[in-house]
Amino acid sequence: MPVDQTGATPPLHILLAEDEVVTRLAARVLLERAGHRVVAVEDGPAAVAAAADGGFDLILMDLGLPGLPGDEAVRAIRRHPNGVSPRILMLTASATSDGQDRCTTCGADGMLVKPLGLDTLSAALAGRFPAGPAAPEQAFDEGAIRTMREMLPAARVAELIGKTAAVLRQQGQVLDDALKAGDRATAGAMAHKIAGVSGQYGCLALRRAARALEADLERPDADPVPRAGEMAGMLGPALEFLERCAAASRS
Repeated sequence: MPVDQTGATPPLHILLAEDEVVTRLAARVLLERAGHRVVAVEDGPAAVAAAADGGFDLILMDLGLPGLPGDEAVRAIRRHPNGVSPRILMLTASATSDGQDRCTTCGADGMLVKPLGLDTLSAALAGRFPAGPAAPEQAFDEGAIRTMREMLPAARVAELIGKTAAVLRQQGQVLDDALKAGDRATAGAMAHKIAGVSGQYGCLALRRAARALEADLERPDADPVPRAGEMAGMLGPALEFLERCAAASRS
């Protein structure tokens, strides 16, 4: 799986394991636009089963999969008796040391910080693994949505963006309820999911706030309330951004 002299990655057969539907769809569009063949699954057991069939050049494995976490799925794939040994890159929106340690110690070949980008994927396949993209100062980036507009009918793009907004609203409510109940584990899981979804759809300020909240929730001595308030303040503008993008796709 070399990278050619122009920096592009040759077409690959890729297994994409990602549980969040809106993130999975955006990543699949991005990969297929670059000429790759993609099989997408949404949980750990399905990823292990698909990998066992062989034939993949690359597996992109989300850390937070249901059924079997991504790091355990990687271990299961590496133990497979048929000796399947594709290149595996972990995908995570995690800003926590625990999440990043799990990605780097499970037997994967490297880790990419969400949102998935073709430039970072090409760099990883060439053996260059940045710790993650520098946090941009802008609040929004329409790049991912622009890519979808180039690949999909306008009505489909509007539908996907609408689903993304609905997912973020639901996750924000679950996070708020978990914090009120003192359930830091659930709140941390929701912050992680919000970071992944928002980053993939260009809501960069919300992504930064969600990652910071997730990091605070991992520390038992940290008070998550200030970060939670910051994230809540970013959610409304993110939803407005997505609604504007959906309306533009429908017009």
